[in-house]
Amino acid sequence: MRATMELLERAGLLAHAQTVGFRKRLAQTQRTIDNALEVMQRPSVSFSGGKDSSVVLHLVRQVAPETVATYADDEWILPETEALLRATPNLVRVARRLQHAEWFTAYADGPPAALPEGAVWTEGSRWQYVRDVLGCDGVFLGLRADENNRRRTYLRSRGLLVWLDHYQQWHCNPIAWWTTQDVWAYIVSRDVPYNAAYDVMRRLGVPLAEQRIGPFAVERALGRGQLAILKRGWPDLYTAFVARYPDAAQYS
Repeated sequence: MRATMELLERAGLLAHAQTVGFRKRLAQTQRTIDNALEVMQRPSVSFSGGKDSSVVLHLVRQVAPETVATYADDEWILPETEALLRATPNLVRVARRLQHAEWFTAYADGPPAALPEGAVWTEGSRWQYVRDVLGCDGVFLGLRADENNRRRTYLRSRGLLVWLDHYQQWHCNPIAWWTTQDVWAYIVSRDVPYNAAYDVMRRLGVPLAEQRIGPFAVERALGRGQLAILKRGWPDLYTAFVARYPDAAQYS
C-alpha cells in the first residue's frame, strides 16, 4: 500500500534527495545503523506507523531484512494506521494499559476478549516484552531532534547509539538529526510505504511539520490541536472517542 502525494510536492522532495546535505546525512545514518548492528545480537525497530519510524524500519531492513518491528497498541487507532500495520511484515503489536492523559487510559479495562490481529497483551512495558519475550537486546527508534525541545535535549545527551542499563538494551536513534523534509525526501525517493493518514491531513491543510500519527490524547501534546484534526478528518472516530472520553471535547 502506497499513498499519494501532489506531483509538485513530490518533485521538490525528489530534488532534495539529490542534495549534498541529504546524501551526507543518509550516509551517516547508514554508518550508525551498521555500527549498531555490530553490537546488537537481536535488533528490533520501534514502529509507530508514522513517517519517522517507517523510514527507520526501511533503512534497517535494507541491511537486516528479518528485523522484528514492534508497535505499541493504544486501542484507538486511525483506520489508515490499521491498514499499514496489517501490511507490515514481521510486526508484533504490544497492547497494555497505558495512561496517556488524566482522563484517558488505553485498555483501561484490561485485555479485550479479542485483541487485534498480531497483538499480544503484556502487564509490563513494551521494552520489557521486547527484551524478555522477543529476546531483543537492541531497539532502533525514529526520534528526531527537530520535533520538540524535549527530544532535542534527550538526543544531545544520549547520542545516536547508547546502552541503557535500566532497559538492558541498546537504543539507536539513526535519524536523530534529520529534518521533516529529509524524512519525506527519503520516503518519496525510495518509494517507502507510508501511512495514508498523512494524505488526509495534507488535504485538511495541516503543514508537514505538524502532521502526527500516534495516540489521540497524550497529555503533553493536547494543546497542539491533534484532537481538532481528528474531528475534521475522521469525524465518526472522533465522535466515538468523545462518547467514551467526554473530556476530549474541550481540546477540539
